[in-house]
Amino acid sequence: MSKTSKAAAKPAVKLAVLARLAKWLNGRSRTTRILIAALAALLLTAVIALLLFNAFFRIRADQIDVGVANALLFGTGLLGLALYWLGWRLLVGFDFAETPLQVGRAGALYVLLSALIGIAALIWSLLSLAEALSAP
Repeated sequence: MSKTSKAAAKPAVKLAVLARLAKWLNGRSRTTRILIAALAALLLTAVIALLLFNAFFRIRADQIDVGVANALLFGTGLLGLALYWLGWRLLVGFDFAETPLQVGRAGALYVLLSALIGIAALIWSLLSLAEALSAP
């Protein structure tokens, strides 16, 4: 019986983190939430662009198909706009009523996942830099 209560307490902690983040986001002004949505979209788009750059960097210049490369970069830009729209929808909303949108768990999850992906990309970049500098 005590094992069941311990297992039930663990998901409650995860929800509490999202609820606290959502509460913190609700306390921010509309302008701050717009900036957070833009930063999250820019961060996710930059990670995707870095992955594409890493893939193209390993290919010889004469083997790169310029049309495919341009299409992938254009698609990355469109994905960035879609991510910004999603962040705007979750954090700011489209309603210009007197009371602002209350950020829910989905908005908190969007911000949290964006931050975690950004931290992972930063660690990956630092490890890649260390590898590049250590090569003879």
